[in-house]
Amino acid sequence: MGLFSRRPLTPVERLMKAAKLPIAGGELPLDDIAPEVVRRPGKPAAAVLAVVEELLADAPQVAVSFLEDVQNIASHGADELLGVEDLLPLRGPRTVEAWETVDRFWAKVVAWCDENGVELEREDTLRAVSNPALLAQLRLTYRRLGDGRRVGLADVLRYEQATGEPMAVLGFHAQA
Repeated sequence: MGLFSRRPLTPVERLMKAAKLPIAGGELPLDDIAPEVVRRPGKPAAAVLAVVEELLADAPQVAVSFLEDVQNIASHGADELLGVEDLLPLRGPRTVEAWETVDRFWAKVVAWCDENGVELEREDTLRAVSNPALLAQLRLTYRRLGDGRRVGLADVLRYEQATGEPMAVLGFHAQA
């Protein structure tokens, strides 16, 4: 490598660059990048999802983990955020597969909770959170369901302990 050669960007730096976030200070946690991508208006969701499409071949765990964060945030349908329906047309074929893998996993968690009497909280309880930073963190850890309930990481942990099935990101294998 020459004196002025640059090292290749890491998967996280590639996401940050596509999201128009500065990379000079080092990598941000994925859960700091996802809210920036989903925020309205004008954030580069299409460019970031194009990078996710590439990362699904190179770094699938990073890509799927990031997609899961994006899905969780978008599921809440907040006016200031892109919704799932805004993101669906921006996905490439690998991203569609990964997206559906994550969705199927969370659907299994919900079904298991319903079958085993685990009561899921109502989504509207999040409306009482007035601190924007706390609300952003909660949106990452909960997924809003169409019936007004929400399923969260604690429910995922219960499911994993009961069934032995790991969270989708850990079990995802991109197709060649």
